[in-house]
Amino acid sequence: MRYFVIRGFGVKRDGSGNEFDFERTDRELIAPALALCDFEGGTTGEIPDSGSIHDDMYRLILQADVVVCDISVHNANVFYELGARHALRRKRTVLLKCSESADRTPFDLGDFRYLPYSCERPADAVPALVAAIRRGAASERETDSPIFRALRDLPEAPSDAAVPNDFVQEVQRAKVARDRGWLLMLADELRNLPFERPGLRLVAFAQQAIEDFEAARDSLERLLRLGDRQTGVRFALANIYERGYRRSGRPELMDRAERALDDVLQRPDLPASEHAEALALRGRNLKTLWRQGFEGIADTGERRARACKRQLLDSWQAYRESFQRDLNSFYCGIACLQVGHALLSLSGERRWKAMFRSPREAARQRGELQDELRTLRHVVAAAIERGLAHGSESDRCWARISRADLRFLTDDEAGLNADPSILLDDYEHALLGLEPFYRGAAIGQLQLFAAIGLRAAIAEALIAALRRDEPPAAAPPHLVLFAGHQIDEAGRRPPRFPAHAEQTARELLRERFVRLREQHGPLLLLASAAPGADILAHEVCAELGIPTLLCLPMPLEDVSALAFGKHDGWRNRLLALARQHTEAIRVLQDGPELPHWLNERKPELWQRGIRWIVRSAQASRCNARTLLALWDGDENDSSTGGVAEVVRQARGTGAFAIEPIDSRQLLAASG
Repeated sequence: MRYFVIRGFGVKRDGSGNEFDFERTDRELIAPALALCDFEGGTTGEIPDSGSIHDDMYRLILQADVVVCDISVHNANVFYELGARHALRRKRTVLLKCSESADRTPFDLGDFRYLPYSCERPADAVPALVAAIRRGAASERETDSPIFRALRDLPEAPSDAAVPNDFVQEVQRAKVARDRGWLLMLADELRNLPFERPGLRLVAFAQQAIEDFEAARDSLERLLRLGDRQTGVRFALANIYERGYRRSGRPELMDRAERALDDVLQRPDLPASEHAEALALRGRNLKTLWRQGFEGIADTGERRARACKRQLLDSWQAYRESFQRDLNSFYCGIACLQVGHALLSLSGERRWKAMFRSPREAARQRGELQDELRTLRHVVAAAIERGLAHGSESDRCWARISRADLRFLTDDEAGLNADPSILLDDYEHALLGLEPFYRGAAIGQLQLFAAIGLRAAIAEALIAALRRDEPPAAAPPHLVLFAGHQIDEAGRRPPRFPAHAEQTARELLRERFVRLREQHGPLLLLASAAPGADILAHEVCAELGIPTLLCLPMPLEDVSALAFGKHDGWRNRLLALARQHTEAIRVLQDGPELPHWLNERKPELWQRGIRWIVRSAQASRCNARTLLALWDGDENDSSTGGVAEVVRQARGTGAFAIEPIDSRQLLAASG
């Protein structure tokens, strides 16, 4: 857990002129107590950038799981910060006050408990402060804030509000770029920062949005270890586990999906919308288990017979209850309608009756189902229209698809059979400009209907049309991450890559790239663009017809100005490469300065670029990865921006085969 301490600094006087050493109090009382509680945090005095002290202070006050505040003397800054805490967070604020102070506790705090301590012997109160902090952290009482006590319906500020704006913007840029490696790097950089939890939540949801499900699962599970209790985290994990189960058939993944939902459903006072979503996801899990019972069976009749399972009825009931709890949720509604129509389409099968206790109950259920579906279609239609009018951008995307799904189920079947293009226009309009994931979801639902013979001819015609423009799946390449020494500055001692050895380096690279292609098939190169081996690697790959990605830690103009010095010839070659790569350039930052949110860490700029390119290579979709390094093999090189650092980071991932090219050959050739 994280803490924040609100206190005076140095020596301060009370109204009677008595002096109090707040540094001693912190050193002998507050810091030891927090260390015994195993908390992490700090005070305003530890904020690194004084230019942004107020922004950072408010974020830290909001983010802190526990705030310890010393109200011994009348200090305006202390009470202002305490007021901010009381306005932002409902509870977990621990007050303490020196018994020798002549200053009276302000009226607004008069009936709130505080821990007394002696300024002459502050260490004596360590056990009592530890107990008070632990009680405060575990407290189930409604509030310790006079503001929330007076305004009981006032909501707390969301913890996401404490995430720096420039971090939020960087996550969004990485998401729009669909840069998996960038998001992986951001997840790494968040470790132990004050806003780790809300920041990691943003990263995890971005990873899920760009379909990097393995990385999203890792981030979400890390959030659980950090104590995150947001229902959205559980819902996202339930989705990812269910998806993993569909692809692997591993039962433990479905068990994890169910346990994530159990954790939500067992919470008291769960909002209706979240209760509905949890039940809908449970219905989806049951539907997945039901579907796996007949997938892969070639005969339609046998598929329909095998589809008459109790799991489908349980799924219908879960979806039905979820929609009853939140009639505005068009997702719950359309899913309920889809499962209901699947049930009704199977009601003519002989095995249908086996799902019920008696033939009479089966007949009654069929009649009730028909009546309910007739009503449900209108309620679902209204929910969809509301989602289109008032939902978020994501809601509107799914609402448009749901409107097409509704027409598939309820429009005149003969008319759709005669001309499926009537409905195809709705699907194409709904999917226009969306990521492939949305198209895949729509096709997957139509495939289910085709499999059980529900309007199968219409579903198959729509599937064929929706897949018509899909590009053929290309075999993933073997990815080569390249790193190599820069060209030597004039007079460098000892020499490492002398300018006159350029042709030798080019030949060494050509030979190795040809060999890698013979061994692994199609290649894809990721490399930066420092003067020397990086640019040579791009040029050699262009000659060999190997596609490359030019990865720059900052905009081209800044790289050209900062990294090339007097190497004008190499700079010209960089600019020529950039013209050739127009659509194959990745840029990490929008300027040469590190983002403000990293001020607490202050990494070296070029080292951050290395982390990014290594993570990008690690996260790329490929059949295997090789780090090819034109390197002198100096394992003791501790510089943070060179080839040795790339090798260290690539080794640390465990995802790369490491293939060095001994750069000492360049010296032998020049000698």
